[in-house]
Amino acid sequence: MPTSNFISTEDAKLLVWNLTESVEELKNQLGLFHENDLNGIASEKRKREFLGVRVAMKALLGKETRIEHDTNGKPLLPDKSYHISISHSKNWIAVMAHATHCTGIDIECPTDKIQKVCARFLSPREHQDLSNGKNIKQLQLAWSVKESLYKIIGKEAIDFANQLRIFPFEVKPSGKIIAQHILTKKLYQLHYIQNSAYTLVYCVD
Repeated sequence: MPTSNFISTEDAKLLVWNLTESVEELKNQLGLFHENDLNGIASEKRKREFLGVRVAMKALLGKETRIEHDTNGKPLLPDKSYHISISHSKNWIAVMAHATHCTGIDIECPTDKIQKVCARFLSPREHQDLSNGKNIKQLQLAWSVKESLYKIIGKEAIDFANQLRIFPFEVKPSGKIIAQHILTKKLYQLHYIQNSAYTLVYCVD
């Protein structure tokens, strides 16, 4: 059971967890788990992620609850007691909850591949503003910013390069980034933490 790495921000609850438990160990921590829940999940890694998210949410909320999804695939709680957001990368899991506001969270482990694909999620102007794609840490943050916003806004932000804009920022171990949903001109303030293990970005709308 995760017992550390809790973060409190803007009345939201957030948990980051390095998942090391096996499938069987995770099952034993869930009272609402049924074997049928894993039907259609072939790989051991995906099973651990599925179960780990539910264990993490149990630790975050102090109670166990099932996680459902709406027609757009967004996770939700059956009793709607919290707005939730979920992310995972390799062995890292991040979950977030807020009683009244929508949330978006993204966690990503470091990868050099992001330089090869940055044109897919950055506009030419953003590319120029963000070190012309030379700063990998900056690109990782930019990707996670847009992932987090997509989880809040939905399909009207699916075109990362043309529907979301990130304003210039400097890379620090932690900080804030301002971004805009171009269609509505709405501004968002996102928080981030970046270290050698992961990049974490989260937002409360």
